Parts: sequence; C-alpha cells; structure tokens
Amino acid sequence: MWNFAAKLHSFPAIGSITKMKKALLGLALALSLPFSAQASQSAGIFFGSPMSGIQYKHNDLRFSLGIDDFGVAVDKTFNLGSLANNPDLNSMYTFVGAQYVDNKHDKLGVRSGVGFQVPVNSFELYAEVGPTLYVVEDVDLELEGALGFRVRF
Repeated sequence: MWNFAAKLHSFPAIGSITKMKKALLGLALALSLPFSAQASQSAGIFFGSPMSGIQYKHNDLRFSLGIDDFGVAVDKTFNLGSLANNPDLNSMYTFVGAQYVDNKHDKLGVRSGVGFQVPVNSFELYAEVGPTLYVVEDVDLELEGALGFRVRF
C-alpha cells in the first residue's frame, strides 16, 4: 500500500497533463459531430495494435481514441454488400482513413483494411485488419488489427 502511494507521489505531472489534453481534444473532436435522430450512431471499446481505446461511429465515419498508447484515428467505412450489390456481404466492410499514434515516437499514417461486424441486439461485435503506411518519423508499413464492440443508440 505504501509503495502505491509513493508511485502516485512520483507521477510525472507535466506528461500526464499533456496526455490528458490530447485525450480530451480527441474526445471533443469525436463528439463535435452533428447528432441526428435518423443517424446511425454507436460507441464502444476496441483492443488492437497499435492502440486500444474507445470508438465512436456516426453513420459511415469512425473516430477512435487510443488510451493505452495515445492515438487518434478517423476512418470512412464502406459496406461491401452495398458496393458489390450483394446482400450476403452486408456484414463485411472496408475502410480508409488516417491515424496518429504517440507510441514513444510520433507516427502519422494512412490506413485501410477490411472488417467483419456482427449485430447482436443493440450491440455490434467487430474485427478488422489492414495495413497502415506511416510517413512521419520513419516510413514504415505495418499490418494492424482490432477487435471490439459498440453499443448502437
């Protein structure tokens, strides 16, 4: 118990305030979308690489905020069933977007991928995978993925 108190006392305040400001900025951007009674909206959590955190989806736009390693991602999603005029593919989607990750090094990249979502009552379970081309700090191509669930409202 005393060891925990000592760790709290030595917590670096400057770094935590900066991370908190980044998290609040990301959350403010996600919540700044216009809300509509006819809009499809959901929010939830995801676990993945390079970040895990919370996600807000408004129609076909997604906003992700990484909490374990700070990051922000914005994606446009496309339903594969609609693109291919095949209702059998309605549970699959593709996405394209951008991502910033502060994983000991600032990384900014363009990402895309494919995913699969399963609606269960008012929830959505999903999994996705795709490459991200990072262009800041170092040019790097990484295969990344995520698992998550969202609550529709």
